[in-house]
Amino acid sequence: MLRALVIGFACLMMLSGAVLSFLKMTPAGVYALACGALILLGTLFERWRYRRYEPTPDAGWQATGERFTDPSTGREVEVFYDPATGERRYVER
Repeated sequence: MLRALVIGFACLMMLSGAVLSFLKMTPAGVYALACGALILLGTLFERWRYRRYEPTPDAGWQATGERFTDPSTGREVEVFYDPATGERRYVER
């Protein structure tokens, strides 16, 4: 919910920056557009970059067979999938 609000705020900020630039208020418009873009990009990419690793999931979870070495820790990570919700979990091995 909070993520959706932040994305909405960033889009409104970018829209207001575009409107200000259109109305010849270029410095304020560029500033609002750039800040909105930074907030939007940061919010969209934070889930991809900062995944947390979970403990071994419950019995309803299925192993996907995907394994990889986390470049930041050097540890092996296994991916699990919950068919009921579609959620994925990354578990350190």
